[in-house]
Amino acid sequence: MAEPNEFSSPAPQPTWMSRLGRVRLPLWAVLLVGVALLAVLGWQRVAMNRAEARLAAERQTLSSQFQADRSALVTELKAKVEANADETKRQFGLALAWAVRGEMIRNNLDQIDQFFTEIIKLPHTERALLADSTGKVRVSTDRRYLGVALSTLVPVEATLPGEVAVRAGPNETKLLVIPVMGLNSRLGTVVVSYRQPDVLVGN
Repeated sequence: MAEPNEFSSPAPQPTWMSRLGRVRLPLWAVLLVGVALLAVLGWQRVAMNRAEARLAAERQTLSSQFQADRSALVTELKAKVEANADETKRQFGLALAWAVRGEMIRNNLDQIDQFFTEIIKLPHTERALLADSTGKVRVSTDRRYLGVALSTLVPVEATLPGEVAVRAGPNETKLLVIPVMGLNSRLGTVVVSYRQPDVLVGN
């Protein structure tokens, strides 16, 4: 029998992996570990689902808020632009009132008809007419309305104001109502019918 000497190799020590391999866990411990792992995985899945649902709800809230803010901004812009457009129309109406007044005093309806012919060439303008002090249409770009009572074409309340005004007309039109004043009385009324374009889309 050989005796060990100082040059012989020591016996290898078992590692923790080898020791673990020799461990025999009872079945209940294995099941317990498995259940714990499943519980952890299930909790993580639930947490992920909740996080995804919360993110989706936040995105929906932000989208709804954006749409609401955008609608409010568009409405405000339209109101401001339309107010500016109405004021521009009123200024135009004041100038037209003076021109028509001069021709009515001279009883020059042909010149007024030429004014109106040029006016309806403007974009979105549909019709221009002049009614005398009795309310009868004397000049119109649509000849069918000559001699017709103005009240059958335009709401009476729209023609009552004694100053240039923009009124709502039928079928989403607008009416530029221009009273033509003499020295002491009203000579007649000019009504220009047009459509207000959607300034945000340019049509």
